[in-house]
Amino acid sequence: MTGVFRQRAMLGQGRGPDVELVVDGNEWYANYETPTGYSVIYDEDLGLFCYARVRAGRFESTKVPATDPPPPDVEPHARESDEVRVTKVGERERARGRQREREQP
Repeated sequence: MTGVFRQRAMLGQGRGPDVELVVDGNEWYANYETPTGYSVIYDEDLGLFCYARVRAGRFESTKVPATDPPPPDVEPHARESDEVRVTKVGERERARGRQREREQP
């Protein structure tokens, strides 16, 4: 498994221009931040990376695009809880295993 650590990348969005983000993670779990350090997540409904706030240990979209200034209620360098990260990694590993089973002859 390989990872990226604090690597700047231009990422595409479904309904907006490419956005420069700082990526930290691997194929199972990654954090995305603006160059100024605010956490963002991809909002599927909007097709955009939006600022993230943490609720009950989990990121939720603020619905404010990462190309706009951050809302006043978000903290820089926010992170999901360890429990949430472990759960997401497990879900992705199980999904990958199911996909591999379907691909085998």
